[in-house]
Amino acid sequence: MAESNKTHCQNCAEKLISSNSCSLTTEWLTTKEAADYLKIPVGSLRNMTSNGQVPYFKLGNRNRYSLTELRKLLLGQKGVFYGN
Repeated sequence: MAESNKTHCQNCAEKLISSNSCSLTTEWLTTKEAADYLKIPVGSLRNMTSNGQVPYFKLGNRNRYSLTELRKLLLGQKGVFYGN
C-alpha cells in the first residue's frame, strides 16, 4: 500500500512539473496565507474554492494556492469584493 501511495505522489509531482500553469519556481501559499493575501476571511476563501471561483492544488488533504494564479484572479476581478 505504501508503494502505491509513493507512486501516486510521484505521478502527481510529474504532472505538476509538466503543467503549463505551474512550475517548480511557483510560490505556493497555505489557505491562511492565501486568505491574508486576498484580504478575505479564511471561510470565504474555502467557500470560493469549493465553488470553483479560486484555483488551487490539492496536496494530500490540504489545499495550496499559486501566488501567480491569485494575482491573476485579483487583476481579473477588479471592482468585485468577496468577504466581509
